[in-house]
Amino acid sequence: MARVLVVYFSKEGQTEHISHHMARRLEDAGHIVRLINLKTDASEAGADDYDASILAGSIHRGSYAPEISSFLMRHGPAVRSHVSAFVTVSLSAASHDATEISALNEIANRFLFEAGWQPDFTEHVAGAVHDDQLNAFEKVVLHQIVQQHGEQLDPSGHTEFTDWRKLNTFLDAFAARL
Repeated sequence: MARVLVVYFSKEGQTEHISHHMARRLEDAGHIVRLINLKTDASEAGADDYDASILAGSIHRGSYAPEISSFLMRHGPAVRSHVSAFVTVSLSAASHDATEISALNEIANRFLFEAGWQPDFTEHVAGAVHDDQLNAFEKVVLHQIVQQHGEQLDPSGHTEFTDWRKLNTFLDAFAARL
């Protein structure tokens, strides 16, 4: 049984949903998990007292939220000292276009280089489109991107692209290292 820290920053809610799923899956495997939401949690006290960590963040306009970098600046030595993973959430992760996947890898690699962190695992997870979390401009842009890829948007305004089986396969591999 390992103590696992799952830290995330979620703009529209899908990264939060994914992070909660990861925590439940790891708990079901017998691990003790603590979730830290960098958007709302006032304290990260005790963030260094873990055997493993997963940092999750979404890509918006080609970059991650600065809160993730700030967390790594404060807790980098601890994160680097144990098994760790970086989970990136993006609509591009659902793409089958090699150029888009390459761009996604470039964004993640640049971030990791600048942060001075080489996690044991890096996993790209497809996000979702939640219309109620978008402003009018973001909604138009994301809808165009999705339609250009030949995907259908759910009329409810909530279209999920996350491949939960693939995420579970990653989590099982991560848990096997603990």
